[in-house]
Amino acid sequence: MFTPELITGTLVNYYATCKREAWLYARHIHADQEDDNVLMGKTLAELKETRLQDFPFAHLHFDKLSKERGHYCITEYKKTLKNPSAAKAQLLFYMYVLKTGLRLKKIQGKVVCKKQTLLVEDTPETMAHMAQTLEEIAALVNTPTPPPPVRQKVCGGCAYRNYCW
Repeated sequence: MFTPELITGTLVNYYATCKREAWLYARHIHADQEDDNVLMGKTLAELKETRLQDFPFAHLHFDKLSKERGHYCITEYKKTLKNPSAAKAQLLFYMYVLKTGLRLKKIQGKVVCKKQTLLVEDTPETMAHMAQTLEEIAALVNTPTPPPPVRQKVCGGCAYRNYCW
């Protein structure tokens, strides 16, 4: 039985991008490890490990946690922003876990990609939305079969494309 405590930031990102991809990832069905995007992601992760403070909390790993003007700020670095809503969802998930797990009053987040920065606010609406999303993810992953493939713009560069088409 898959529970919300097993959800990771990557899973939330995949869910916001493609529910089939999220289902496959949660079931430990691995993407094509020789895919150029997977190889680039691994290389960037290695570079981040040597240059950034990786801040682990529970089973999560996000790029940076800092205290700014009396509140905490999480920063997540991305190589591209092809799907800004997925990047924001992943960051909001980290914010939600920290806020609920540590009972923080205020937390902010930002996604940084090259010279672009996306801000994510901690509001009652965003926290409620994330709680609902986590329930949806757990329900999706607990289904016995994956959702049918839905062709999107991102499919051409997806390392899971061999499971769909």
